[in-house]
This record gives sequence, structure tokens and C-alpha cells, in this order.
Amino acid sequence: MLERAAKGAGSFMEPRRAAARRLAAFAALALASAGCVAQGSPARADREGAVPGARAAAPARAVGAGASAGAAAERLFHEAESLASRRRVIGVQLFVLDEAAEAGAAGERAAARRAALEAEAARVLARTVAAYAALVDAPALRAAKQRPAALLGLARALEDSGDLRGAEARLRQLAVEHPASSEAPEAHLALANLAFAAGRLDEAVIACDGALRGAAGAALRKRALYVKSWSLRGLGGSGAVEEAMVALRAIVQLGPARAGSIEATIDEAAERELVDLYAAHGDLSRARAFFAGAGERAGPRLLVEVEARAARRGRPEPQGRPAL
Repeated sequence: MLERAAKGAGSFMEPRRAAARRLAAFAALALASAGCVAQGSPARADREGAVPGARAAAPARAVGAGASAGAAAERLFHEAESLASRRRVIGVQLFVLDEAAEAGAAGERAAARRAALEAEAARVLARTVAAYAALVDAPALRAAKQRPAALLGLARALEDSGDLRGAEARLRQLAVEHPASSEAPEAHLALANLAFAAGRLDEAVIACDGALRGAAGAALRKRALYVKSWSLRGLGGSGAVEEAMVALRAIVQLGPARAGSIEATIDEAAERELVDLYAAHGDLSRARAFFAGAGERAGPRLLVEVEARAARRGRPEPQGRPAL
């Protein structure tokens, strides 16, 4: 959602997007080579005839057989995370095939290779869902320290599989049952994204506020504030637009993010959109006080931009210039 919104505002360019895709691909490959994928490849187990979800269910049975709940939860979580990591690697492989096809360098067997990878990705995704669900739904594992992260992973896997209702239900479960966890703000933000995509803007604003109530870091706060600002603008009305400007100002106040990150893109978009909104809807007599709240780094610069925009708007149009 964030990328689509920023793209609509003109902050994404094709070269940057392609570079970001390559960076993500290389990062995923580096994680895989560093051992983040289990040595027992899930794909190999599928090829050898294993039933999807069977390996994920085994640790849950071990709980009933007297194994410690902590050890069972750790095995299940490791299984689910390994499957999720394997699926990310498949995504990188599909990305490489797409890049080769765009460059006209795809071989004759590229189509067959893509079909095989897509089928493997579907199998791995189904097993990922089963492994996470086995952990979070086991009564003996309700107190497991891995449960909040497993609920978040399960919600993401369900969303990837197209089960948006299931994903939303698991995110709400995480927010309700583990409100003090470090994953709870991520759950609220994910709920905001789902609500925004469905056009439920009131719900999106409430979910963003839930993400902002916790002790989340600057990166997550920026994402939540940006979704909130777009949701408020969608709701309309002078009060909502003013709240949207306050949300954008809060992003600016958090300071610049690491170059090349999605949060850096949000920083750029927030400054530009804040100037646009304030020039169109803000009270110019209060502009100095408003932008003082953006901090010493950016506030004075943004104030100058707004005042310059207002001055240009107040000049008479040159004669002969067509009215727009």
C-alpha cells in the first residue's frame, strides 16, 4: 500500500524500483547462503512424496507425548521460519527469471522452469501456513514465547495465499492476545493496510493509532503515520485534512531514514505532500507555528516553500495566459 500511495504521488521512478528489486533479491540470496534456510529442504521433501503439512504436525504430537512445550514450540517455529525462508528464495529465483525474460535472455526452458517454481512455491506456502497454525493453535503452546511472531508469520502467509479474511482474523488475534508483544504494532499496521485496501478508511485510521500507541521504532511509526495521512485525506473534511497534515508533520519530525529504504521514500513524499496540503488548505497566518513543530532541520525549509507557494498563488496571472 505504501509503495502504491507514494507512486501515485510521483515519488517512485522505474529505475529506482528496479534497483530496489535487485537489492531485495541479492539480500534474500545472501540470507539463504548464510544458512537461514534449513538444510533439509522442504522442496526436496515434497519431491520425495511427503504430504504437505505432515512434518509441521509432528512436533504438535510430541507435546502430547510428554515433550517439553518450549522445545516443541521451538521446533515448530524453526520449521515454519525455514519454510518461509525457502519461499523467499523461490521468489528470488522467479525474479531472476523475470529479469532474464525482460532482457531477452531467457532460455527455451524458462517457461517450464517458472511453472515448476510456482508449483513449488504454492506447496511451500501451504506447508508454511500449516506449520505456523500448528504452533499457534496448540493449547499446550499458548504461552510459548514464539507465539506472537508465529501469529504474525501466519497472517502474512495467509495474506500471500489470498485468504485476506483469515489474515485479518489472525492479526486481530495477535493484537488481542499479545498486546504487549513487539509484534503487536506490526499487527495493527497490517490491519490498517488491509482496511485501507478495502476502502474501510475509518478502520484504517483506528488501526494506525493502535500501531502508534506502542513503543514501536521510527520506521514502523513512519509507515503507520503515512497510511493514517492517506486514510484521513480519503475521508475528507477540513478536520480530517488537518489531522492528515499533523500526521505528515510527525513523519518529518522523526528525522531522515536510511537512504534507499522505504522509510526514506516516505520522508520525501511526506515533505512534498505536507507543503502541497498546507498551501491548499492550511491557515497561512499560523504557518510559522505549525512548521516549527516539524523540527529545526526541516521546519524552516518547508515554511519557506509554503510561503513561496502562497506568494506565487497571490500574483496576478499574466495576460493572455489561458485559465485552467
